Amino acid sequence: MTSQPSAPAGQNSRHVATPTESSRAGGRLRLAMTVLLSIVAPLVILNVAKAQDVPDVQAYILASLPPLLEAIITAFWRRTVDTFAVIIVALNLGSAALALVGDTSPTMLLLKDSALTGAFGLICLITLLPIVPRPLMFYFGQRFGGGGTPEGEQRFADLWQHPQFRRLMRIITAMWGVGFVLEAAIKVVVAETYSFQAAFNLNQVLPLVVTALLVVATIALGRWGKKQGDKARARRLSEEAGRPAVAERVS
Repeated sequence: MTSQPSAPAGQNSRHVATPTESSRAGGRLRLAMTVLLSIVAPLVILNVAKAQDVPDVQAYILASLPPLLEAIITAFWRRTVDTFAVIIVALNLGSAALALVGDTSPTMLLLKDSALTGAFGLICLITLLPIVPRPLMFYFGQRFGGGGTPEGEQRFADLWQHPQFRRLMRIITAMWGVGFVLEAAIKVVVAETYSFQAAFNLNQVLPLVVTALLVVATIALGRWGKKQGDKARARRLSEEAGRPAVAERVS
């Protein structure tokens, strides 16, 4: 049986992706899908619909369709429920349901939007109660901190066994909860005090500012938490390495 001749030196051979590379590529694709379908698409659809004078209820329902599509794709792709997409769908459907209730005047719609913002903040704070398994922002962190791969998300979930990580997740969730409650309070005060146009303009800008500040603070806390975890791990390894030497001296 003759062996196959090898490729000549200098000739480019086709690169075969390793399982790790394939997983990372799939993770990047999934993260891109999350950003596109659960964040960008709903915002674009909602703003275009409102610019075209589409009623709020229909606009919110339309905006909930892309996250719903992502949840369906993920359910078939990974055979699991996508918690992040379900949260986004629930928020949009909640907005639609709230728009149906009571007065539909422009100022009241702004107040209802503020109520939804405050409700999300309260939900964040409620998930800090001992009866709730994990705080809400843990699931957002799992999606984006896990690199979009099942392995990365599992590694993120495994960090829950460490007390420092649990405390960090609760601090971040509390920060987002308080931030959204304060944002809602400011929008209510402005809607009740100033003109509709002023309140509407604030509604377009304030959520972006608050979210940007919270994201920056979350990244900073995440990096601080990682450094603290690395230091704790280094101390533990140093202590474990020193035990045999101590035992030898004692014997």
